[in-house]
Amino acid sequence: MRSVTRLIVLPLRVLRPDAETDFLAFSLPDAVASSLSALDSLVVRSSIVAAKFSAEAPDLEQIAAQADVDIVLVGSLLRAGQGLRVTLQLLEAPGGTVLWSHQTQVSMGDLFQLQDEVARRIVEALASPLMRQELAETRRDTPATAQAYEYYLRANQLCAKGGHTRTDASEWQLAEDFYRRCVDEDPGFAPAWAQLGHVYRLTEKYFPSDAHHHLAEAEAALQRALGLNPDLSMAHKLYAFLDVEQGRASDAAVRLVEQARERPTDPELFAGLVHACRYCGLLDASVAAHDHVQRLDAKMPTSVVHTHWQQADYERVAGTEYRRNPTLVAMAWMMLGRIADAIDAVANLPQSTGVQWKFVTAVSATAQGRREEARAVIDEIAPVFVDPEGLFYLTRLLARLGETDGAVALFERVVNEGFYCYPGFASDPWLDGLRAHPDFKRVLAHAHARHKEAVAAFREAGGEDVLGLSPT
Repeated sequence: MRSVTRLIVLPLRVLRPDAETDFLAFSLPDAVASSLSALDSLVVRSSIVAAKFSAEAPDLEQIAAQADVDIVLVGSLLRAGQGLRVTLQLLEAPGGTVLWSHQTQVSMGDLFQLQDEVARRIVEALASPLMRQELAETRRDTPATAQAYEYYLRANQLCAKGGHTRTDASEWQLAEDFYRRCVDEDPGFAPAWAQLGHVYRLTEKYFPSDAHHHLAEAEAALQRALGLNPDLSMAHKLYAFLDVEQGRASDAAVRLVEQARERPTDPELFAGLVHACRYCGLLDASVAAHDHVQRLDAKMPTSVVHTHWQQADYERVAGTEYRRNPTLVAMAWMMLGRIADAIDAVANLPQSTGVQWKFVTAVSATAQGRREEARAVIDEIAPVFVDPEGLFYLTRLLARLGETDGAVALFERVVNEGFYCYPGFASDPWLDGLRAHPDFKRVLAHAHARHKEAVAAFREAGGEDVLGLSPT
């Protein structure tokens, strides 16, 4: 039996661009990777990591070293009349030994069958009976029609193109439309319901419009996904993110611990724990979850930079990549007294109509001492902000501006809406001007109580054991 267990599926190389089928270059490998990631005996690198490597003449030595993999799936895609010609090779890395190769011509209606066949062939090439058994057990979620699956793949490709960095909601809206078409075509396809819920949540978070209507729809869609398949890991992860932002961080952490115990090689579950644990003030657990992610997939991003912030490790935060966390980096520079660097961190970012861009504006105005502008922007976005951690950063800006009453009032929302990172609150120097305020003391005590309850629930669920932490 082979010992190889680490795999990356690269985007397909498009031999001749075609607007009708080019979306498959990313979405089809992503679907293959997703189906294989459910196997406990195989570690599959995320599509986020895979997208960083070119499928054209791949440098296997580089991929093996940077992605920490033993196996690479490469291939090409060509529109041929009404069909698609797909060529695939499963290569050993870094040596390049071909473990399996396949060329086929399929119609758009055969895409799911192709995905299923590729996953099966990979497992067979790795000669693992355990993987074969696991793969058979995971074939629960299959689209009822070829059209439903095409809608699903098109939506996935749109979601992958910009993440939360996009400057408008148009691609999310188009993705939402495709997911809706998918579940209309096949109401029993759980992954589509889960992804639809994810899109609803992100749309409301970054482009709020109608009194949290999308959040109610997100909850309903994710519950529908879990009702159809209670074991769907993706749905548990995405529901946890919604839980966290809706004031249920402790519940999310406990549920993720339970799922991670069953799927200890799923890095996305542990990435979710990074997030949920921080909201509860479980900072050591958040860092431990990140470290576990890194052991499984060193290239998978997590939100641990926010955890380092709550640990007051501003030097580390300031050293992160500007593109991913410009506002946090800017605030870290402000904490270190390097105002010019703070201004530079958020300069020349693409403008947007969304909340994220307005947040950037508030940080920049605060750093430059433009008090009235900063306060006006905060007053505009705070009422529609649906993430209590984001509200906490706005609270800090108000405290920095000397707006004590406004900062305390917003801090109460932060805790009531579910961000109760008490260890961070207790040591944050920007909150020092609020500590004598009687309402601040009351809210801080409330945060402490919620934090202690979350710690107890986490321990009772076995979170310390799952993350390899020593009991304290």
